[in-house]
Amino acid sequence: MEFHDILHGVIRFEDQNIKSLLAELLNSPEIHRLRNMRQMNFDVPLIQELGRSRRLPHSIGVAYIALTLAHRAALNSQDTKILLCAALLHDAAIPPYGHLVESEFKSLQPAFNHEHRLSTIIYGTISPQNIYDDIVPGRQLGLLTIFNKYKIEPKKVLEMVCPPKGGKSSISADVDIDNIDNVHRMAAMLGWSGAKTNARKLVERCRIGPDSNLCFLESALENLSKWLDYRQRIYTMIIAHPECIPQNALQADLVRLAVREKVISPDDWKVTEPVFEERLRKNSITQHLADQLISGCQYQLIDYIWFKNYENKISLTNAQIIDQLNISVPVGEEYGYFVWNEKGLISREVTVSIESGSEVTIGKNSTSCMIALIKKTPGWPRRLKKEHSEWRLNIADAFVKLSNNINFATDFPESYTGNFTSSSNELQF
Repeated sequence: MEFHDILHGVIRFEDQNIKSLLAELLNSPEIHRLRNMRQMNFDVPLIQELGRSRRLPHSIGVAYIALTLAHRAALNSQDTKILLCAALLHDAAIPPYGHLVESEFKSLQPAFNHEHRLSTIIYGTISPQNIYDDIVPGRQLGLLTIFNKYKIEPKKVLEMVCPPKGGKSSISADVDIDNIDNVHRMAAMLGWSGAKTNARKLVERCRIGPDSNLCFLESALENLSKWLDYRQRIYTMIIAHPECIPQNALQADLVRLAVREKVISPDDWKVTEPVFEERLRKNSITQHLADQLISGCQYQLIDYIWFKNYENKISLTNAQIIDQLNISVPVGEEYGYFVWNEKGLISREVTVSIESGSEVTIGKNSTSCMIALIKKTPGWPRRLKKEHSEWRLNIADAFVKLSNNINFATDFPESYTGNFTSSSNELQF
């Protein structure tokens, strides 16, 4: 079985013990669904390859790394099969538009989590109306039949994908097989030199420990630091590049409207993205935004302040922050706010086990809040420098009240560098 992969090159699965299992998993409707689920959802010309990438190649890449490490650790046949299933299925219960939709679902059902939804796929309880529900048109769920055939315990696969509270696994940890592949894959798609080499060296210097978690050789610390650097630069670009923000704002508004209008719901999370987008275009309320996914984004960035390096994350959701801003700093009818509030997404503090038995902590958790002013209709507005300055001062005042922070760094569109740590220590006008 052979795949040609942008990150790993030619992938060949030649282990006779797992080839038939792998073939049946890849042919299951649950895995086929990932062919129609994008890895990233911000389809911007600046990062077009990320916007068009699908989740299935990533899942195959995770499976490839998992089997490489399983053979290195001489895992027995059954543990190898469990790890393979977890690697392939870790994203199987992701909703359309990924974490955008998931975050809106959580505002309705705080316990909603795509990893936990995996159990409903495996056990066939995906829908309360019909345990034989399909997940792609015309094909019933198939995982439980495959698991029974190969005597694989679903519970062990689920514990790999979503460990009990406080637990870790080689699929779910500060640094795991999933995010090793994901970050390097995004860097490779962006054409960054060194991504493929760093991924290969990191995998070479990685082991599965006796507790099923990853451990690393001392020499891997350099590669882990590079992985953190890639991660920081990728998410800085996605969040703060002036060309990305209008598309981000469009899709955030579209998803929020879709959930509000019940175009998609927590009980209907399993639809593929083509089906979801077809619904969006057919719905009279969401159509005007959904059409822009094809015809081009009409949203325009007017200005932003990116507040960074403050002490505590704001406890409000993005939608709640926007509601507060609309009260404290109202904008005209054609305008709106886009907010991205994060902690530990752009840069992350990670603790890894070293093969010698020690633990090493590297990196630092980012804390930031992007507040952008967006014009949502065509036609570029004429805004005076004084108006920009007044808006920034008003937003800074509102942020201080929202966050209870007075010490922070700031970045603006004109000071964007592509590096999260590059920022000023005060508002500059």
